[in-house]
Order: sequence, then structure tokens, then C-alpha cells
Amino acid sequence: MQLSSLIIQGLLLSGIIASPIAITDAVPEDFEGPSYPHNYTDVVAAGKKKTDKFCYDENKGHHCYKHSLKACVEWYKGEKNHFSEYDANNLCSFYCSKIKNADDCKTNKKKFNYAPPWGCDEQKYC
Repeated sequence: MQLSSLIIQGLLLSGIIASPIAITDAVPEDFEGPSYPHNYTDVVAAGKKKTDKFCYDENKGHHCYKHSLKACVEWYKGEKNHFSEYDANNLCSFYCSKIKNADDCKTNKKKFNYAPPWGCDEQKYC
């Protein structure tokens, strides 16, 4: 009799612990993820495979903030974006490097340990 009451209590407690609690204040207001400038259209679209045109000379500032690796890393680590130093450095190193074809893209993805949800062969190059 005692064993069954222990099992029932355990099941009830595990059900209470595992039950979702719907509290609107449970998530901070700034939890919406990283914010980007109004004209930012990174090829890393959440949940989508998107193509973009990699034109190093024309679009460097589009993906590499202020055309500078240092400025880019600081911007992504900043108050609005909340990227870690490691993630910001990987992303900026990739976009601030010369990418002129799919081979450059693949090499730089490996070199900078950057893994976006799209493939280099799907992109357009200048």
C-alpha cells in the first residue's frame, strides 16, 4: 500500500513539474532575438533558405558592418544584438572576407566556423 502511494505521489509531482506555465512575464521583453539595422537583409534568414548576391566590392558594407571586421564584431556584440564574442567574430570574419565564388564561400565557412542555414552553391556571385 505504501509503495503505490509513493508511486502516485511521484507521478503527481512529476506532472506538476513538467506542466507548462503560461505567464506572460516569464520571458523578458528584449528576448525577441537580435535586432538589425533597418536595411539589413542578411542571407541568414530565420528558418528560410534565402539567396543573396555576394558582391565583395559592392556589398561589403551590407554584411560587414562599416566595412571593418573590428566595427562589425563590436556591433554584433553590442547592446542590441547580444552576440557572443565568438559568434560575432565568426560571422563578421566570414562576411568581411573576400567571397567571389562558391569555393571561397565554402572555404571561409569552414575557416571561420560559420554555419548558416544555406548552402554556398545556392548563392549568386558577381
